[in-house]
Amino acid sequence: MGTSAEIAEAVVKTTAGESINKGVWTGVVVATIGLIGLIVRQWGPWQVIARDGRRADMEGMGKRIAELEARLDRQTTSHEAKLEQERVQHGAELAIMRHRMNNLDQCLTMLLMLIEQDSEKAREAAARVRAMRERQEANEAAEKAAIHAASITAKAEPATPAAPAA
Repeated sequence: MGTSAEIAEAVVKTTAGESINKGVWTGVVVATIGLIGLIVRQWGPWQVIARDGRRADMEGMGKRIAELEARLDRQTTSHEAKLEQERVQHGAELAIMRHRMNNLDQCLTMLLMLIEQDSEKAREAAARVRAMRERQEANEAAEKAAIHAASITAKAEPATPAAPAA
């Protein structure tokens, strides 16, 4: 312990502000050096944490992208199968329409020919053409029913995607 003269001198210095200023600046410098040391020591672990976080994010995105690509491939295959089914169905419907038009043209041509050959037998010719037309309509109805049944069967069966090429 110091003498009372030394203590009195320290009090005088403190009231002048000299000792307090030195103490504050010393504290600031020590705190700054400590903070810089802490940052330097933590820089490596922070970089590892950031790198690992980025790696985990990239792996997660890679998995999501792979899942999305697989789902898109399945949807594409499914849509292609549906489109092919619809193309076949529409092709069959067009064939029926062409067949019907050919039948109508044939009936009209036959009726005109029979009327031109013998106009007195026009009633008999019309009856023969009507009977022919009834047979054609029955055949057309059977064709339409077959196409409709095929489309219902195709819709009921799930489309099986083709096996991926190795």
